[in-house]
Amino acid sequence: MPGAELAQYGLATFAVAGLVYIVGQFLRQRNDQGLTSVIENNTKALEQLAGAIQSMQVSLARQETKLDELLERARR
Repeated sequence: MPGAELAQYGLATFAVAGLVYIVGQFLRQRNDQGLTSVIENNTKALEQLAGAIQSMQVSLARQETKLDELLERARR
């Protein structure tokens, strides 16, 4: 019966395609979660870096003010 064998091949193909689809969806969801965590980590790192840069700018401004005062004293 060639029709029955053909039907079995069709069902097997459908089952394999379904499994590939399910595994693909699982991997995509896993990658999306991984990408989300990477983005969150990078955002936190950039926020910390921005805070460090701001504190350095404040420190540099203070040092510049002190240098200006010392220079003014030296000129007198």
